[in-house]
Amino acid sequence: MQKTVLLIGIIFISMTLVTGCRETLHSAVEKHKGTSDIKHDEYHGENAEEHAEEHAEEKAEEKAEHDHNTGHSLAHDEGAEEIIVAAEFIEMAGITLAKVSKGKINKSINLSGEIGFDEERVVHITPRFAGIVKEAKYKVGEYVNSGDVLASIESNQSMTHYSIKAPMSGRIIQKHAVTGEHVSEQESIYVLADLSKVWVNLALYPKDAEKIKVGQLAMISAVGSDIRSEGLIQYITPVMDTQTRKITARVVLVNRNDMWRPGLFVNANIAVDAGREELVIDKNAVQILNNKQVVFIQHEPNAFKPIEVVVGECDYKKIHVVSGLEDGMEYVNNGAFELKAKVITSSLGEHAGHGH
Repeated sequence: MQKTVLLIGIIFISMTLVTGCRETLHSAVEKHKGTSDIKHDEYHGENAEEHAEEHAEEKAEEKAEHDHNTGHSLAHDEGAEEIIVAAEFIEMAGITLAKVSKGKINKSINLSGEIGFDEERVVHITPRFAGIVKEAKYKVGEYVNSGDVLASIESNQSMTHYSIKAPMSGRIIQKHAVTGEHVSEQESIYVLADLSKVWVNLALYPKDAEKIKVGQLAMISAVGSDIRSEGLIQYITPVMDTQTRKITARVVLVNRNDMWRPGLFVNANIAVDAGREELVIDKNAVQILNNKQVVFIQHEPNAFKPIEVVVGECDYKKIHVVSGLEDGMEYVNNGAFELKAKVITSSLGEHAGHGH
């Protein structure tokens, strides 16, 4: 009996200990889970704050970089866009003023072409008698006056020397005579060209042929250069070239200082129709600043300010102003590009030392 009671007591105590251990283990697991959740939330909370701060810093840096690269906008601070320059700069940049006025924008056609010799001023010089060249004085490119002796020839018939003289003033463009060489009456020993005038031969397509007339004004500009000149169309070929399928329109230019060299490629702008009267300014007055079209006005003596404008059609000289300027306003018609460059360099100077 006593043994039975003792056995029951041992079993009871064992069950109590097992149950207690399970409760203790469950409690410990729950406690650990709670602690982990708290630490997880704290960890993610701290990371979220750090991420937000980093994102804000990146946004601030991107904005600073954008402001630095683009400079001030015209709407940001109008005073910051005013540029004050010295009188010496105005003179050096050739800055001049003009007034906005009413005018017509000419409809125009652009043609390409090439400078050629005035074929009525090119001379092929040949010997009077076949013989031996005793002297050939001038080289290609040299200028000669009418009557200058170009070469001395010993005649095969008489065995006497005779001279060949320049029939007009001009430049030697070809030479086919060398001392000791035999020459005949059929070959040119010199080709002489008067370059005081040149021809501009323009390629005219059939679709534009009816729009181009003799007497129209053409603005000629050299390709790859700032050389420009005006001339009238003086001749249009009556037949089409069978190989190029083009017609030639010719402009004759006075060639001062030999600036128009035969062989030079050119573009020509020819006015063919005038539109209605509108507010117009010089085309080169319009500049691009901070991705806006602007025209400079003189705000005060030696102080200039860009005004945003909206422009319309243009020809090679004038451009229509839709808005931004009024009739009679003074604007910078020459030197606007130099003022734009001054604004840009001044803006860069203000940002110097920012670490970019």
